[in-house]
Amino acid sequence: MFAIRRILGILILAVVVNSSQAQCILRFSGVVTDSDTRERLSGATVRIKDIRLEVKTDEQGRFLFEGLCPGSYNILITHIGCQPVESHIHLKDDLSQDFVLPHTHSELEEVVVVGATHKHGTAIAEELKGRQLAATRGTSLGESLRSISGVNVLQTGATIFKPVIHGLHSNRVLILNNGIRQESQQWGSEHAPEVDPYIANRLTVIKGASSIRYGSDAIGGVVLVEPRLLPAAPGLYGEINTAFFSNNRQGVLSGIIENNSAKHPAFAWRLQGTLKKGGNSRTPDYWLMNTGIEEYNFSAAAGWQQSHRGIELFYSNFNTRLGIFRGAHIGNVTDLETAIERGEPSEEIKSAPFTYTIDRPYQQVHHHLFKLKAHHTTGTAGKLNLVLSGQYNNRMEFDVKRFASSSDAPQLDLSISTVGTDLVWDHNNWNNFRGTIGVSGSFQLNDSYKQRVFIPNYRAWNGAVFWIEKWTKGKWMLEGGLRYDWRKLFDIENNRNERFADQQFSSVSGSLGGSYRWSPELTTTLNFSSAWRAPQINELYSDGLHHSSARIETGNPTLVPERANSWMLNMDYQPFRWRFDIGFYFKDISNFIYLAPDYPPVLTIRGAFPSFSFRQTDARLHGLDATVGYVLTAHWKAEAKASILRAWDKTADDWLIQMPADRYELGLQYEFGNAKHWQDSYVKLSGQQVLRQTRVPVTGNIEKPQPDGTIRMESDYAPPPPAYFLLNLEAGTKLFWGKQPIQLSLTATNLLNSAYRDYMNAFRYFAWETGRNIGLRIMLPLGKQH
Repeated sequence: MFAIRRILGILILAVVVNSSQAQCILRFSGVVTDSDTRERLSGATVRIKDIRLEVKTDEQGRFLFEGLCPGSYNILITHIGCQPVESHIHLKDDLSQDFVLPHTHSELEEVVVVGATHKHGTAIAEELKGRQLAATRGTSLGESLRSISGVNVLQTGATIFKPVIHGLHSNRVLILNNGIRQESQQWGSEHAPEVDPYIANRLTVIKGASSIRYGSDAIGGVVLVEPRLLPAAPGLYGEINTAFFSNNRQGVLSGIIENNSAKHPAFAWRLQGTLKKGGNSRTPDYWLMNTGIEEYNFSAAAGWQQSHRGIELFYSNFNTRLGIFRGAHIGNVTDLETAIERGEPSEEIKSAPFTYTIDRPYQQVHHHLFKLKAHHTTGTAGKLNLVLSGQYNNRMEFDVKRFASSSDAPQLDLSISTVGTDLVWDHNNWNNFRGTIGVSGSFQLNDSYKQRVFIPNYRAWNGAVFWIEKWTKGKWMLEGGLRYDWRKLFDIENNRNERFADQQFSSVSGSLGGSYRWSPELTTTLNFSSAWRAPQINELYSDGLHHSSARIETGNPTLVPERANSWMLNMDYQPFRWRFDIGFYFKDISNFIYLAPDYPPVLTIRGAFPSFSFRQTDARLHGLDATVGYVLTAHWKAEAKASILRAWDKTADDWLIQMPADRYELGLQYEFGNAKHWQDSYVKLSGQQVLRQTRVPVTGNIEKPQPDGTIRMESDYAPPPPAYFLLNLEAGTKLFWGKQPIQLSLTATNLLNSAYRDYMNAFRYFAWETGRNIGLRIMLPLGKQH
């Protein structure tokens, strides 16, 4: 702890010293030439991306910037007929540097550069990579994504986080792990994604169902967990990542090694693994009993790539053991209602000390994923891709033992096996059209433990066919697609020998979008999508204690599919020193399925628990995601974010329950000038304001006695918690020990150690959120980096 504070102090002191010494009087100049003709290029654009400054070269190909501050800058050089070049410079004194642009040859004339915003077509997407991704290392996938505007998390205690996009989560948010649809027991609100974020070189969130390539049921959005490509250049490279966190005294160790052989340059491989162990989390006032975490993961990849064909194998193994807060499992209805009214655990629970021991209740999860991908170039027309995948997920949930003689076996043991295949043909440019035609199918087998009913055993067939076309010309991009999905549930039977009728669903989804680049600084995108989602097995047939979320859930076998019609409008505007990324969305969802509280709580042999049941209504969701940034100087940057959501129950003419409250964030960042042994150093201070969620149903079926003896009917067991403010700090640098770079990152969340509750945490009934958490991350690259 002393070492962390010392590093933090040094970084803050360096900010002050560098601020006082920075003199913005430096010059950056050079000459731009053509690599083929060796001619000096007039009219080339040289842009300093970080501060939105650009100049044109004169008739002699010369450029000049004046009045620059010391620091690191990213440079982009472009010219008509040449390929753009990017460079990174470190400015300490006046600098003169020349650039050579490769000439664009005739065979590349059909290539259209449309900018990074078009990587995912007309879908609205945001990426987490580089420095931003590095600052989240060691946390879960859900926690990593919460820094993206419009993304919240659904929590169950201190260790379980699921991404929420525009108020939608679980099966409405599809997760692709290295291109494979993640299939597990993900329907539960406390079933976190079984994905190791250390696998990813980039995390991408696609908002809404506009990208139907991935599945019609992703009406909330898609999360892409994208590893880096296997190395194409000869050499051995690796990196070691470590992370340490103060709140639960958690340690993380992750490593990666990859190789491409000079003797066999077509072949490359990679190995990766992660270990994680943490103890009880702590609120500002007490330890959260039995909230430890253990995790060990492994992945391997190998590929053989030639000019016209290739094959790649990938395997990952994810294993975790998560403690469930002991204060959420209460013996009788009276004690439960008292605990909810009090909002804090009993003194016995609050007085529990710190420990790494994970006792009952806890959940233990294993997930295996295997992928084989092969591709073959079909002449000049396109490329054919075949993907085969297999997944096995086993989830065991262990309740509190009420008697010493009780069995040590899990009370719930769920296993789901999935095999899938995708055959996709990508066709090349034809009259400005590029597109994808594909079919996909999968089979699932779900087995549940025979001791206790929660969901029945079942089997499922899934099939889909889709066609997507993209037209690009000049400043325009248009994209449209159609998809037909079919799903059948059969052999549905629980352990009481109750057999349910087969369920079959099918429908069509479609999307249409357009993007127009008004200028290099301004792009607008508009898209419309209509997608559907079949009810999931838990929504139809759950019946009993959902132990990890500490509540009784009851399904409804008469549920029908949802249909979501969505509009999204996005503006990306980057004038001088400014950046505006503003998105509006509107979703009209018919037959929206949601989980509503019931009354009274249910008393079981394992304790008393709040009761919930699945219902349907017609809903309307609309809101705003906004990010505004301003570069004050070469060293100082400011950024503001806002996420606003309104969710309305059209049938009841009231607000929808369990929707994220409005969130606002303001950050100020300082970039250091580079020194001999320090590079890319920065410090960022940010504050996040989360408002109280006042837009909840005004009435319900929960009986709440009042001081005057009357009974008031409310919609939840406890009212939404008050608004709260969090102050966060982040700092990082690249330190050179000789020629060896070492990347350091320091974060401090809830810096003021504020006591608060979040409306999206299922355990807000029983305890505060975690307090201050200081994290130190170290990344050590090894060998030759590609």
